[in-house]
Amino acid sequence: MKVRVGIITFHASYNFGSALQAYALQTAIERLGHQSKIIDYRSWDFEQYRLFRPEHPRIMYKTMKKLVPYLERKNSFESFWREHFTMTSRRYSFKDEAALNELSSQFDCFVCGSDQIWNLDATRGIVKPFFLSFAGDGRRVAYAPSLAHTSFRPEYFDKEELSRLLAPFYAISVREQETVNLFQPLVNKRIEICADPTLLLDATSYEPLLQGARQKMEEPYLFVYMLRSCPELVESASRVAELLGVKVFYVSEEALDIANSENLFGVGPEEFLWLIKNATGVLTNSFHATLFSVIFHTPFRTFASDLSSSRVRGFLKDLDIDQCLSTKTDIRPLTIVDWSESDKSVIGMRERSWNFLKEALA
Repeated sequence: MKVRVGIITFHASYNFGSALQAYALQTAIERLGHQSKIIDYRSWDFEQYRLFRPEHPRIMYKTMKKLVPYLERKNSFESFWREHFTMTSRRYSFKDEAALNELSSQFDCFVCGSDQIWNLDATRGIVKPFFLSFAGDGRRVAYAPSLAHTSFRPEYFDKEELSRLLAPFYAISVREQETVNLFQPLVNKRIEICADPTLLLDATSYEPLLQGARQKMEEPYLFVYMLRSCPELVESASRVAELLGVKVFYVSEEALDIANSENLFGVGPEEFLWLIKNATGVLTNSFHATLFSVIFHTPFRTFASDLSSSRVRGFLKDLDIDQCLSTKTDIRPLTIVDWSESDKSVIGMRERSWNFLKEALA
């Protein structure tokens, strides 16, 4: 039976992982034969991810100094949303969350996830719509929300409220075992572990996005992508690129001190995928850049030196390729991975996750 599914997630931040996981989840749900729309909801914490924030003069001054690349990035992402997302016609805001209640009559089922919608530090407390508080009698499904942390500030982790919000769920999956450990005591229903939505699709499934990339490089290059400042990564990239004799392309708000390099801050998700797939190698501290390196079989090194790196550590350990992790400056050649072995683990994760989603929506 075809089900009308409403998806609520982080979909509208100018972040590659957020955009691509939303795309992958909606694609997967529709491949199962259902209709879906992404609920265009912007929680109050979304404000911190806006590129233009006139109410913060210092941030706005920084933005205006780099107006052209900021506008390029904004246009790239918003073009991607328009072309690849099917969204509700109405935009919902934290300022009128009660309006979300009207959706209970428009959908049969609601899916929250993936991404860090349950990361209570990132959202600065419980954001009830991300726990489907508005779903009414609709079926509630959690698909692989991530916490990214193993503990939270006490004022954010309200066990009674979380237990109340989780109780009506029909099916719950999360992305990491640490999340199970934190949330399972709060709910009677068994919590499953599922893969990030981007892993639901194989490399071939991303071809339409790769073909849509507007910027493609002809020369060999190293691709660098950092979510957080990491001097060890920058130093490693500089020295590895010099040894290989290749240029470095990177995506960063700030210029990186790497010779023979170019910042591509304005590119969109399609170009991000293309840069990973066609790189000589990838150096990153991003979870999703790591995932796509695995999907496309691109040699990579992931720098994981803080507590928020637990999810990428766990992922690479599950694939038995944690030799691709580094915590300090590392100029060794990028690890040669036996992809045939790691693919077996990825396929297993993918099959279990598809089965969960199929049964949850049946």
